[in-house]
Amino acid sequence: MKIEAVVDYSYPMMMTEKALKEAHNHLLNHDYDDAIEQLLVAIAEAKLTLNSVKHMKEQSHALRKQAEAV
Repeated sequence: MKIEAVVDYSYPMMMTEKALKEAHNHLLNHDYDDAIEQLLVAIAEAKLTLNSVKHMKEQSHALRKQAEAV
């Protein structure tokens, strides 16, 4: 039996949004170092989201190609 890992884009996307919101709040309070830290978190989470979506796209294309061969 083949076990497939579930790739979830929604969690890292929500974490990206949360980090951006926190960065915005830090900027409103002129806490620039904390804002920068949250922006770096947002970048990392956005990259995870991007990788998840790319993986989903590859899986989708692989399923379509497999179906065409049948």
